[in-house]
Amino acid sequence: MAKTKKVKGPESVGFKEIFGVTTLATNNGFAAIFMSTMFMTYMTDYAGLGAWGATLATALLLAARIIDAVDDPIQGFIMDRGKVGKHGKYKPFFLLSIIMTTIGVVTLYSLPDGIVTTPALVTIWVIFFYFVYDIGASFYNANLLYRTMTNDPEERAKLLVGPRLWVMIMGMMGSAMAAATVTIQKITGSYKTAYMILAMAVMGLSTVISIVGWFICKEKHVVEQDPDEKVKISDFFELFKTNKPMLIDFLKNIFTGFIWTFLFAAPVYYVKYAYCADLTTGEVNMATFATYSMIVSLMMLFPLLLGTIIANPVLKKFKGDFVKMHRFDLLCQGGAGLLMFIGQVLGILQKVPAFFFVCMFLMALAIGIDFVPGSSIGMEIMDYTIYSSGKDRSALTGVLGKFLEKAQSAVSSALVGGILIAIGYQVDSVTGNYVGDIAKMPTLLTWMIVVMGALPAVMAVIGVLILNKYPIDQEKRKEIQAFIAEHQTKKEID
Repeated sequence: MAKTKKVKGPESVGFKEIFGVTTLATNNGFAAIFMSTMFMTYMTDYAGLGAWGATLATALLLAARIIDAVDDPIQGFIMDRGKVGKHGKYKPFFLLSIIMTTIGVVTLYSLPDGIVTTPALVTIWVIFFYFVYDIGASFYNANLLYRTMTNDPEERAKLLVGPRLWVMIMGMMGSAMAAATVTIQKITGSYKTAYMILAMAVMGLSTVISIVGWFICKEKHVVEQDPDEKVKISDFFELFKTNKPMLIDFLKNIFTGFIWTFLFAAPVYYVKYAYCADLTTGEVNMATFATYSMIVSLMMLFPLLLGTIIANPVLKKFKGDFVKMHRFDLLCQGGAGLLMFIGQVLGILQKVPAFFFVCMFLMALAIGIDFVPGSSIGMEIMDYTIYSSGKDRSALTGVLGKFLEKAQSAVSSALVGGILIAIGYQVDSVTGNYVGDIAKMPTLLTWMIVVMGALPAVMAVIGVLILNKYPIDQEKRKEIQAFIAEHQTKKEID
């Protein structure tokens, strides 16, 4: 009997769509690497700012998040009010994001030598271009694009995996950045110059790749709206009253979102001084540090990649209940963090690098597996907004998630920065050697593990307790999807 060929439906996505959203993520992915894993180290160690670098970076990251509390809802309001034009409703904002993040990152890593000795000028430069980057990053919300490309939840899942895997691969490539700066420094004689060259090269190439993906992606669907129902800033606050799933997820993410950012904020400092430095002189073996930095990145990024790949098979074990799977993943993340902290208390962690890397691997693996259920909840909340109000306020709904991501990344970096300030942290920007008070190094190492291990364990438990109040079950989920299908209007975008 002949095998029936599966017919591609109107909601199906194929290689072209997956390739488009994947390449589109390139610029945002590399920008995030520069700003989440390298910015604090650059400002404190290699920008030539001395002790002022840690103070400025810490204050900036905290102040930026306060401004985001006002700015992000405004950007969500602007996106939801966008008109459906030649390139769609949300796509134009993705192009703006690419341009702004590139300008922001390159200029932040290109501090002119003429102003580094003048704190006021450095402050103006860093603040201005940081906000260029920050505003651009807020315009990149991939779930908005996925919603308009297909209305089928299973097809949306296909769009999720490609960009996620590509970001992980970029992260693995990013793990070589420390080694690249060492190589460039040997040619230029300056780590400051090496970071500038690296930022220009990486962000320039990623911009070209992302623009290719931008042209490939096509928005296809918008929800029918009453033309008299204008998007208002007050809609953002109304969501808190009418969208209980969003409120529960937001409260949960206030805690659980710190798990990844805490894990990512501190390991560079820990491995530098636990495994690569002579704690009697402050001298750092930069070649060893580059190697260990690469291992740190791989121990986080490879398990994230692996976790993403096996997430769907794991979800089948939970019979498609991504909320239940999310709870389990959070407990696994917290357990790995607790194991790391216990190892530090017992004196094992600093003596056995492999133990440190295994704990990181386990935590990152659970985080990687958690991407599919966590993202599914996020898109379900956007659907619920339409279901409960009849209005598409997807960008405003997603604002909370974007704000939290940036706020938690900033708070994590600021917490590490506060620890550095407290011990009088100071590094020679030419050699990379530590020139502060060596006697305070054990305190620094202990606090870094509190950030990476103990705090994530506490956050995970709190998050699970909050998630128990999430109101949507499998039956309600089917009802929401039926409503969306009934009220969806399709609009082809050239």
